Amino acid sequence: MLDLRLTQHAKVRMRQRGFRNADVDLVLSVATRVADDAFFLTDQDAAREIERRKREIQQLERLRGSKLIFEGDALVTLYHATQKPQRPGSRMHRRRR
Repeated sequence: MLDLRLTQHAKVRMRQRGFRNADVDLVLSVATRVADDAFFLTDQDAAREIERRKREIQQLERLRGSKLIFEGDALVTLYHATQKPQRPGSRMHRRRR
């Protein structure tokens, strides 16, 4: 959790309302500030972050099995260390049969 001091009241309300420390961190990191002392997670905030995370998931799926080789702080080479599964009907899939 961020360096956020929780009052005893806030701790009790978090338990009662099912909030976790990570929930507070997430809301603070993506929500809209609506006053000097208040943040509100709008529908637009949530939709934006959901879309961003969907793109990250797609990117991770595409990069699964990637290997990067460094020499010191320089990237020397990179490649897919494992083959991606071939889609049925693709030329590579037909060739393997």
